[in-house]
Amino acid sequence: MDAFTRFTNQTQGRDRLFRATQYTCMLLRYLLEPKAGKEKVVMKLKKLETSVSTGRKYKIDLCL
Repeated sequence: MDAFTRFTNQTQGRDRLFRATQYTCMLLRYLLEPKAGKEKVVMKLKKLETSVSTGRKYKIDLCL
């Protein structure tokens, strides 16, 4: 647990974690879109992906 905490306390570590989350959402959305009855899950994944993307952009702007 200490290694995870140290990793996420670093700017680069946080960005990697957020990027992995963003890309995982994109992949899951891609896989679930053609399936019937998964519209709610797809919308939640899309919202999460957008939020993470915005957070990453905002964080990068703060570092510059």
